[in-house]
Amino acid sequence: QQRTGDIFGKVLDTEGNPLPGVTVTLTGTRTAPMTSITSNTGNFRFISLAPANDYTLKAELEGFRTSIKENIIVVVGSNVEINLEMEMGALEEAVTVTAVTPIVDTKKTEVGQNITHEILQSLPTARDPWVILQMAPSILLDRENVGGSESGQQSGFASRGAPDDAQTVWNMDGTVITDPAAIGASPSYYDFDAFEEMKVTVGGSDVTTQTGGVSINLVTRRGGNKVSLGGRFYFTDEKFQAANEDFVADTQAEEPGFIGINRIQNIKDYGFNLGVPIWKDHIWFWGSYGVQDIKTTTVYGRADDTLLQNYAFKLNAQIIPENRFEAFAHIGGKNKWGRSSSAVLPGGYYQGGRYHFGSPIFKLQDEHMFGNNFFMSIQYTYSDAGFNLTPMDDLDFENPPWWDTTNDIWEGPDGDVGEWRYYVERPVSQYVARGTYFNDSFLGASHEILF
Repeated sequence: QQRTGDIFGKVLDTEGNPLPGVTVTLTGTRTAPMTSITSNTGNFRFISLAPANDYTLKAELEGFRTSIKENIIVVVGSNVEINLEMEMGALEEAVTVTAVTPIVDTKKTEVGQNITHEILQSLPTARDPWVILQMAPSILLDRENVGGSESGQQSGFASRGAPDDAQTVWNMDGTVITDPAAIGASPSYYDFDAFEEMKVTVGGSDVTTQTGGVSINLVTRRGGNKVSLGGRFYFTDEKFQAANEDFVADTQAEEPGFIGINRIQNIKDYGFNLGVPIWKDHIWFWGSYGVQDIKTTTVYGRADDTLLQNYAFKLNAQIIPENRFEAFAHIGGKNKWGRSSSAVLPGGYYQGGRYHFGSPIFKLQDEHMFGNNFFMSIQYTYSDAGFNLTPMDDLDFENPPWWDTTNDIWEGPDGDVGEWRYYVERPVSQYVARGTYFNDSFLGASHEILF
């Protein structure tokens, strides 16, 4: 359940000897300044850092020139090793370099892909997580999402022989959100512009991942010391696609029962997001609102329309450098007209949510670094992926079916088997406590113990 990355390393003199007692300070636009004192082996570390590309490390020790490394990049789930070299000289003299962030993570063996904010916003893809999964190695999806026409329903996929309905784990901002009654499925849909980064792992996950299949980490954006404001409007119209009129006419002549092909009517994707510092270096807020209005036609000539509305809010606080608090809310609303359209039920079903605004995900998390060697995190999350299904041809409930408890069957008013309706509540509460202990010198090696 990854949502952050780490920076660690050593401070050495020009001859490669470790320097203990060095004050190493970390700064960035998404964190309060933090300090770490190097151990007897010269080690320092900064744990649970938000993804960013502008971190700066500064090392200071009396009798040595100050060493500074800038523009350090941290991505989700990464362990960034940065070693600092200090030369003899006055403290006021500084040596500043642009850090080369290592590509290889020497602490992990997992196989996967980090999709950064720049990639998410720059590549011309449809705008949902399932399309992004195609960028990760060895994942095969069951459809091509042309122009966002399939974003109203989750795609199926498999990786390395593990099907999505049994082995996939969905995580959002450090908490498991996998639908407990539909294992492998996401409990919600998302505002694409709310993502800071996605990480897709297809193998070699650590022991905190419950299955051996695909692990998906969705990390939303957060506020920083700079005000950020964004908005978008995407539009796809039926005139943007080929009509295929000759194909339809020829097929109808050969197959009288053929009605047509599924087509996009129009798709609108719009929204905005805002991030502000409430108290610079200490309290930050970020929020977003996004809509996907997808209107298509099925091969049966019936509507298959989806309306997705998503709200996301995040409050981060770091009153003292050692403590970090985060409150997060995501509410994903889905209304769909024409779900599961088939030859026996051309109109399909209407799908609505349990709550007016959509399925909620709420999280409270507090993290604290005790000294240089002990890190603790506690977290509470609540989610509910409840929804309902009603036949499109009986939305007015004029002839509602009933359940025959004796024969275990739906019955209609004339004794015929009626179309079923479905309603479910899926509330989940999670309580998580994690700790990490570091020892840099026991038996001549560096140890990291997670519990």
